[in-house]
Amino acid sequence: MVSFIILNYNTHELTERCVESIRRHIPAESYEIIVVDNDSRPDDREALKKATGTTVRLMVNKMNTGFGAGNMLGAYAAKGDYLCFLNSDVYLTEDCVTPLCTYLHQHPETGVITPQQYDGEGRIVPSFDHAPGIWIELLGNRPLEWLFPARYPRRKHQHYTHPFAATQINGCFMLFPADKFWKAGGFDLNLFLYYEEFDICSRLRKKGWNSVVYPGCRFSHLHEQSTRRIRSATIREMYISRMYCYRKYHGLTTATLYRLVNLLIVLCKPHKWYILPVLWRGEALSLSLRHRT
Repeated sequence: MVSFIILNYNTHELTERCVESIRRHIPAESYEIIVVDNDSRPDDREALKKATGTTVRLMVNKMNTGFGAGNMLGAYAAKGDYLCFLNSDVYLTEDCVTPLCTYLHQHPETGVITPQQYDGEGRIVPSFDHAPGIWIELLGNRPLEWLFPARYPRRKHQHYTHPFAATQINGCFMLFPADKFWKAGGFDLNLFLYYEEFDICSRLRKKGWNSVVYPGCRFSHLHEQSTRRIRSATIREMYISRMYCYRKYHGLTTATLYRLVNLLIVLCKPHKWYILPVLWRGEALSLSLRHRT
């Protein structure tokens, strides 16, 4: 059985669409749906409760604990052999889950998998990303993809036909064997938003498990619909999470150099100067949205 876990934060219409797409495309006897409401407005939460009915388990969080902790609440309640974490602005266009479960069963070296992502207009979107690093910040993706294609496979303008391992897959659709998810430690509760996928894919890799993109199946993602109204705050949060994760996996000295590189880049972009406090103080978890929601 697959446990679908969806976070809702004032996005009941998107969440309802996501739930309905699961019901439409996935065989009914093979899944459960858990929606975690991350302290939405009462009207949004009540609308969600009314629309989803009794076939969805709705768990109400009394505070917004962010992506990782909110999903962990759902994961603790899940009964499935597989855990599928979906953003509320994702919707299925086919049964992309059954083939993924089959692949995971046949390839025990895989720790997490995702289908090919498309946007709301049906255009292909990269389903994976490269690890953050100094050369990525200085040069960008394309030169490294051209110079070192084995380490940096092309993200854009590339149509893949066979499953392949990536450094990290996108966090909007992540399907784990439940046992591997828990052995890797689940999501890091220090992260409020962003870089959860990099973090857990890094820990899976340390245990010898791949993060795989399966291009034979597809899904649609409306992309950041739940955060677009607070864009500057979420960009700041992205930098906080990035600095935290880089220090976690590279140590203080290298992380300090990485932070200074980011600081110099942002100094050249006055429209991003609101990020400077984060880079000046390091990971600055005290500036996280967690403390302002």
